[in-house]
Amino acid sequence: IRENDTVNYDVEEGRKGLNAVNVKVA
Repeated sequence: IRENDTVNYDVEEGRKGLNAVNVKVA
């Protein structure tokens, strides 16, 4: 995943804080 890519993801609360799950490159 590049910084310039538009990324869609669902934010899920985890033990370590917010985790990005189901990350997909748009």
